Amino acid sequence: MTVAAALQLAACSGSAPDSTENGSPSAGATPEDSRAHPSPETSGEPSSDPSLDCDSPCYGDAETVGTLTEDTVVEVSGMAASVRTPGLYYVVSDEAGTSEVAVVHEDGTLVARIELAGMDAENAEALAVGPCGDDPDASCLYVGDIGDHVGRDHVVVYRSPEPDLDDPPATVDADALEFRYEDGPTDAEALFVDPDGRPLIVSKAPFDSDTGETGTTRLYRGPADGGELALLGEIELPEPEDGFLAGLVGNVVTDASADLEAGRVLLRTYDEVLEYRSPEPGADVASFPDWPLRRVPPGNVLQAETVAHLADGCGYLTTSELTGSIDAVRCAE
Repeated sequence: MTVAAALQLAACSGSAPDSTENGSPSAGATPEDSRAHPSPETSGEPSSDPSLDCDSPCYGDAETVGTLTEDTVVEVSGMAASVRTPGLYYVVSDEAGTSEVAVVHEDGTLVARIELAGMDAENAEALAVGPCGDDPDASCLYVGDIGDHVGRDHVVVYRSPEPDLDDPPATVDADALEFRYEDGPTDAEALFVDPDGRPLIVSKAPFDSDTGETGTTRLYRGPADGGELALLGEIELPEPEDGFLAGLVGNVVTDASADLEAGRVLLRTYDEVLEYRSPEPGADVASFPDWPLRRVPPGNVLQAETVAHLADGCGYLTTSELTGSIDAVRCAE
């Protein structure tokens, strides 16, 4: 069942979430409203309140800053901040046959459309901007054609040097990097890269609607130029505090974003945003599942599909696939 179908079913049955039921906060609860758990340093569980024992940065409330219309991108599935041109963002659609990314301002205003030469994505579910691998001082755009509902034998990540978005080209050259999972076909919607330009992919766990059980979330890493995606381990996601959508379609990861310099990783689920913070400078980003984590403001977006660190400030954006709304969560003073 898709999220949209699940929401329609819930609306028809009158089973929409009640923000006051069992005292649990609504999806739009502010940090001051959510105080269910102690900090991760004392309990091993993610903090529900970013203000508790908060090392810098702390986050303010989410605010809606714009909308991605269907004229800009149909069913946004990935978003990433430009490093070369801070303040602009790449977005991609998961439509079959997608061959381009759109470049937008924070409020969703279209700047340009850029074709990636040779790209014909089956299910582009993720975007990342990160090191190119062979040149650590250059940044590359990565488009992850990694969604897999049919069990295809390989996935593709398209890599292109970041263009100058002050004068955006109509087309850019791209390498089509083919990958195969060491343990067979895997569905995924989350991608980022390490300092050596190696892709890290977080799987979208299977969900059994009959039992309500979510399967295992896995982390993979592949060579910079394609090849086998090695299984690095499993990621134990905490149960969401307000798990309405998790109960309908599973507690699954729909996007990820890494700030390599700051040592932070964000995982987006339908219900929450989880932040992992490096315990020490220079820690291998692939070890992030073992880092201290906390819940941070998830925004008020319906069917949340993306999360992207800001490149020109402190905080992140998150967007809705269903409505296209964009929420910003910025660092508090």
